[in-house]
Order: sequence, then structure tokens, then C-alpha cells
Amino acid sequence: MIAARSPLVLTLLLALPLPAQQEPPTMAAGNAEWAKDVERAASAPRYGLRLAAARKVAGAGAAAVPAIREFAAQRTFDSPMLIDAIADADSVEAPVLDLLREWATQRDFYWRGAALRGLARRAERLPRDGDDLAAWFHSFHRDPSWLMRAYSRFGSLLLGNGEVFAEPEPDPRARVRLAALALGAGRVPPLQPLLDALVDRRTFLGDPWAKRSADEAQKALKAWLGDGWPATANDLDDRAGLDALRTLLQTKSAQTLHTPAPVADPQPAPTGGFEVMSCRNGDLFVSWSAAGEVRFGLDGADVVTLAGPVWDELSRLRAALPPFADGGVVICDNLRLCWSAPDVNLRIAPGRMPPAADEWLKRLARAIEEASAPSLASGMRTRFEQFASR
Repeated sequence: MIAARSPLVLTLLLALPLPAQQEPPTMAAGNAEWAKDVERAASAPRYGLRLAAARKVAGAGAAAVPAIREFAAQRTFDSPMLIDAIADADSVEAPVLDLLREWATQRDFYWRGAALRGLARRAERLPRDGDDLAAWFHSFHRDPSWLMRAYSRFGSLLLGNGEVFAEPEPDPRARVRLAALALGAGRVPPLQPLLDALVDRRTFLGDPWAKRSADEAQKALKAWLGDGWPATANDLDDRAGLDALRTLLQTKSAQTLHTPAPVADPQPAPTGGFEVMSCRNGDLFVSWSAAGEVRFGLDGADVVTLAGPVWDELSRLRAALPPFADGGVVICDNLRLCWSAPDVNLRIAPGRMPPAADEWLKRLARAIEEASAPSLASGMRTRFEQFASR
């Protein structure tokens, strides 16, 4: 639900100044004109109808905001297409900015990353008063969500903070997203992360996440080089083509770059694991090998090896878990369990964790804690909380 504005909410939003302008239409007037389009954008059965309605509502700017608020007050607001359209529009009218700020600051709002993207895109055109705007974007630089970190740093970059590339960023997706956004906005970032992404072949439990980042990096670099993109670089498995691309990027950017070696999944290959996708608490990726080597992160940067007897007992208990048939309706935040013997690949909605799975994951966290990795275990427990059966 989208909360109505209150003094407390405005305080949390740092009360950014807004330009004087005419009052937006009344709620009733907004509904009369836009209610049907908002409804269509949220629930039309056909993709094309939803997209057309979303773009129409977003293009209306402040005039459609009362209808959006009333729609959200009456039911759960579940319209990522409409939120994306508003984020990608150009309006800097006060009611639109208020709406985006409220969405971006609601920890329980599934698409707050998209809302922050909309504000970051407009950063240079937003009302400013001293350092308030810069401080507002900076407040999200360490957010649990990688999207929030990437988009807030992009907003800060557009406001003149070139130090965002020096900030620690553990998620490889965020490093690529920020660099690609910067390049598209005419701010040349360190290009090595984009070059590295082109030859990243890593997956997580069958999901080719690195391929998506590689496509994003290639699109950004192609747009920047334009006609200078070498035809040989279309085959990223060709070392000569990659060398030619590096030379062109190095020449145009005056940066010292190196040709990266392809990156593959770590070995031994994982036999199972789980992932948490959450805009509120951030994503979590945990996988394990048959020998009890537990890896954390998309890149498996943190590794905990469980003692043989401990891992053997955990494996026995996992194999004895009852079948999981229903994980509830997944909208955004979800937990995916994925392993074999027996085969399990199930996405679970908040509040729908099978009790047996919940207990096993807690046992795993306890074993990791006892293996001298309490911070990793604590991070696991934090991510499980919203999925526990209610």
C-alpha cells in the first residue's frame, strides 16, 4: 500500500524543497479522468494494454497522481509496469516527485528500486537546497538492496559526486549497473568492470546471472563507441576481438585497461543451495558442494567448509525432508530452494516457508555459526525471517 503523506514521512524524506506551482487536481477530478487507465495499467489481462495504459498515466504527470493514490488506498498496489513507466517519464512536478520519494523510502514496497531510478535519472533537474538532495541520495549508498545502491550512487554521480566508484560494492551486478548508467549519461566511469563483465560466464544454481550483466555491459559499450565498435568484438569468446575492443576503449577513455580472462563457475560444482531475492533486506546467495563447502554470494567470495560428520548429518536430514508442493504466490520477494536427491526447485513467497525447510535452514545456519562464521550465519537468519510460516 502507498502511505498517505504525513509530517513524519516528510521528515524521513528530508523535506526536499519543491517549486511553487498550481495545485494538482482534486482526488475526485483525478479519479474521474484517470481511474480507468490506472486500473488498466495494473490489471489488464493483455501485456500491450497494460503497457499502453501505463505510458499514458505516466505521461499525464501530476494530473494522474490522485487516481494512483486512491487506487493504492483501496487495494494492494501491484503494478511494476506503471511504476517503471513513471520512473522513466520526465515529469518533475511536485506530486510526481512526492510519489517517487514515498515509494523509494518504503522498505516494504517491492519496487522501491524502480522509484529511486526515476529520481536518480532526474537528479540534475530536482529542486535543490544546499546539500539536502545530495544527502538524500547518499543515505541509500549502503542499502541492503543492490538496486538501491546502484541507483542512489548514480543519482549522486549526476550531482557531482565522482567518488561513488571508489565505494565498496560486493555485488557484481551493481558494479556493472552503475558503470553502464554512468556511461549512458555521458560520465565515463572506470571501464574495467564493464570489460570484465563481457567474459563472465558464471551462473547460480542454473541461473545465468552473469550473462545478463554481460549483455548490459555490451549494450552500454556499443552505444558509447558507436560506429567504432569493432566487428571482431561481437564474438566475445575470441581473444583477438576482445584485445581489439580493449585497445579502443583504452584509447578513447585514456584509462589503463587489461584484457580479462573468462570467468567460470567455481569448482567443485555446487550440488544445491538457495537464494533470497528481496528489495527490503537485500539478496542472499548460498550454495554448497557434495563435500560440504558452503559458498556465499553470486561470486562465491566467502567460503565455509563444514566438518565431514556435521555435513553428513545435514545432508541426511535434508534428504529426509518431506516433499514441498506449494510455495505460495510469488510477486517479488522470494526464497528459492534448489537441490537434488531428492530434486527440489521451489520459489517460496513471504510467510509460506514449509516448517521442515525452515528448521533445516536454521540447522545449516547454526552449523555455519559453529564453524566460526557468525556474521554469515546471522545474515542467513535475517533473510529467513520474512519467509517463516505465519
